[in-house]
Amino acid sequence: MELYKRDSMKTKSQYKKPSSSFGRPPLRSPSGKPYGARGAGAHSNRNITSPSENGPVKAVKADLIPKDKRVIIGTHSVLEAVRINPKSVEQAWMVKGWESSHELRELGDLLKHRKIEIVIKEAAVLERFHGNQGAVLIAKPLPEFDINDVLSAEEACILVVDGLEDPHNFGAIIRTAWLMGVKGILTPLDRAVGLTPSVHKVACGGVEHVPVLTTTHFGNPLEELKKNGFWVYGLSHKGKTNIYQQKLSKKIVWVIGSEDKGMRSTTEKLCDELVQIPQASVDASYNASVATAIALTETTRQIKYSKI
Repeated sequence: MELYKRDSMKTKSQYKKPSSSFGRPPLRSPSGKPYGARGAGAHSNRNITSPSENGPVKAVKADLIPKDKRVIIGTHSVLEAVRINPKSVEQAWMVKGWESSHELRELGDLLKHRKIEIVIKEAAVLERFHGNQGAVLIAKPLPEFDINDVLSAEEACILVVDGLEDPHNFGAIIRTAWLMGVKGILTPLDRAVGLTPSVHKVACGGVEHVPVLTTTHFGNPLEELKKNGFWVYGLSHKGKTNIYQQKLSKKIVWVIGSEDKGMRSTTEKLCDELVQIPQASVDASYNASVATAIALTETTRQIKYSKI
């Protein structure tokens, strides 16, 4: 039941910014076809082909998006970014004919109210971003998570996501973290998914609420957190107690490993205690995002509702 994997850490000067689907069913264009049915990579500047009205395929020159920008897709995520962090949004790409969609008209009105530039794009250009639903935001990175903001808190929950490479898992974790009041997430610099368009979409706006810190080594921040009263729990099949037997700290760090190998050994050594989640089969394991949701639910129950 190994759920997760491990990473390493660095000093504050070494911290680096994270790179830049749940949600409603795909919006459909006036022709009845879903927007963004297929797409190329998030930061590609190659030509894209799309069928013309007469049938032949024509080339559409794609725009080059700087790698230091966030690319946000998905109706919920786009709306949340415009509502919560409008100053980070530099431009909104809207599919040609967007006025025919009720949801896109709602977004368009909000963009105009926030004075955010709207650029009309052909559907073939937006199809680079699979599942875009007719709108793509180009935005600045958000501020990184700063552990100094939580050191003196009486209660706080932080996640360490060690080597997660599936954007759907990471997006789901961010979404749950937002709804469970997690203060921040630490991720490794290498061999881990960043804040990709798909992560934004699956998180359904959670990226705007939960800051992320990308680092080369978890040691420094975790040791600093421990010095200030945080207890670090690693979710692992090696745990001698299960999550329901454990009396959890009000200042808590949960470490979640990768989908295949779990936590790296270096990360495991940083944990104060390894805890497992009970399961019916020893030959299977929980999905990483599901395991995270179970851990955060039990944390919330113990800290906020145990005396009710």
